[in-house]
Amino acid sequence: MLQTSLFFKHHRRQIVLLIAAGLAGGASITKGQIVDSTKKRFKSFSEFMKLLGKQDPPRDGGERRSLPVPARRENQLLIAFMSCPALIRPGPVQMWPPSTVAWLDPVNGKLIIKTQVSPADFGQTHSTNEPMKWGENKLSGVSIESFMALRNRLYALYDTLFEIWATDPSTRNRSPLQGVAREFLHIFDQISEPPLRPYYDALGRDYFGWVRALAQ
Repeated sequence: MLQTSLFFKHHRRQIVLLIAAGLAGGASITKGQIVDSTKKRFKSFSEFMKLLGKQDPPRDGGERRSLPVPARRENQLLIAFMSCPALIRPGPVQMWPPSTVAWLDPVNGKLIIKTQVSPADFGQTHSTNEPMKWGENKLSGVSIESFMALRNRLYALYDTLFEIWATDPSTRNRSPLQGVAREFLHIFDQISEPPLRPYYDALGRDYFGWVRALAQ
């Protein structure tokens, strides 16, 4: 699970304002612009982490799981989670490159397969014997409550965007989604783990590329 307490040290006001703006912005999106929630075919993204935790509990030695990654594997639409060996303790985050990827069915949330991976599978050159450098922490100083609200907002944006991407990934005539895509990318940049960002891009290349195209 994400170790949220390790994120929070500064920029509290910026994130709180972002949450407020996001929640307000979401209210302006009409059902005609976004898929009606009553017609959703897929599990909510807020459920995927819980479902994965039940089917594949984190290992005892310490493990950090990524945010969800919509992806295709062997032409099948799935939700992927990277798992990284991690040293869970107070102080600076210590996390090694992803060692496994769990693939969940987006309709029922069942674990389909868990694959062993290495940095080379993502086009990266990190050593598996050394923790990755964390870099800039954009959530330092943010309370756990504010972080959770921000993450819940991101999951809601995942729900909206994934439903459309999975059924009709065209970016034509999608100007009403521009604000949604921009907000998604902004929040994702705030709460995703800095050393994992190239791994997210490699694993979810199609999805993240589509969202970025919408945001233009």
